[in-house]
Amino acid sequence: MTLSSLSWQSYGGRWLGLLFFSALISGLFLMLHLTAGMMLGPMAAGIIMSVKNRGVTIKPVFFTLAQAILACVVVNSLTFSVLHHIMSHWILVLFSVLSVIFVSFTTGACLAWFGVIPGTTALWGTSPGAASTMVMLCGAFGADTRLTAFMLYFRVIMVAVATSLISWIVIRTSHPSHMPMPVRGDLLPTLILIAVSTLIGLKLRSPAATLLLTILTGAVAQLSGLFQISAPFWIRIPAYLTIGWSIGLRFTAPILRYALRSIPAVALSSATLIASCALLALPVAHFAHIDLLSAYLATSPGGLDTIIVISANIPIALPFIIAMQTARMLAVITLGPAIARPLGRWLERHVRTPASTEHTEKLAQSSSTGD
Repeated sequence: MTLSSLSWQSYGGRWLGLLFFSALISGLFLMLHLTAGMMLGPMAAGIIMSVKNRGVTIKPVFFTLAQAILACVVVNSLTFSVLHHIMSHWILVLFSVLSVIFVSFTTGACLAWFGVIPGTTALWGTSPGAASTMVMLCGAFGADTRLTAFMLYFRVIMVAVATSLISWIVIRTSHPSHMPMPVRGDLLPTLILIAVSTLIGLKLRSPAATLLLTILTGAVAQLSGLFQISAPFWIRIPAYLTIGWSIGLRFTAPILRYALRSIPAVALSSATLIASCALLALPVAHFAHIDLLSAYLATSPGGLDTIIVISANIPIALPFIIAMQTARMLAVITLGPAIARPLGRWLERHVRTPASTEHTEKLAQSSSTGD
């Protein structure tokens, strides 16, 4: 047996291990009805393989392709019906969105100020909703993708658990309704858009170019009636796997230990954001003339897909919830970089604590070893 064949078998074994852990952990998350499980599972599997020095390499072209697919998932939820609900309650939507963004960045600034997480990473890690999109955008604006993903998905789990418990209580006292049928969309034009955006993104060599280009082009095409973006589940799975692996495989043992030590502070900041959104549901329910549960789901920082799936069997104001979650998602994507970059840099210049210094040194060490 030659050296090259041994090397191939070793690399193939790593891929088999990665696939095995991804399927196992994703299955556990999905059994718990956690919709982010298809991305959390691969990310956790990537961390396990990387920490054991059994990692593999994800080529940039596949990550860029996953960006384009995820952008189509975002655009798929943007319809004239959603825009109508946003415009009908634009003052309430604006107040709610800006309030949640203010609370999220305030908690992030506190994490940075007390030296728990470096400035830019702390701000991106506390952004409300659109977790997968924020993970892909943050790297282009100076944040640590690994810690950002850890913070965002830790909060996703907390939100999913809290919302599921509340919804379960309501289900016991309500009659179930049916989830609306998804829009089928036009698959061929969507695939062409994905391919073209991927090629342009690779040429531009900007981490966020493909994502933003696909969102902008897809939104214009869909709202103008040119074609309806299609995002079937079978096309999402490879994107979720690729994004999860790309994040998880970049973890090192020092980074993982640092992330685990920050859990208490991250949990407290997540609980603060969840509680603030719950309080915000009170005025939203009053002025929008909807039930309190619908208002809570509309303001919850768990993300659009998570909230829709959790609320599928509950009689609620689903159009208003989708409108509110979509408006906040678009606002976070638009305002997030404009706020996080200058504020994060200011915090990193003015906050000099042992924790942040230790983190910077570990990042430098992991980067020098080929992270």
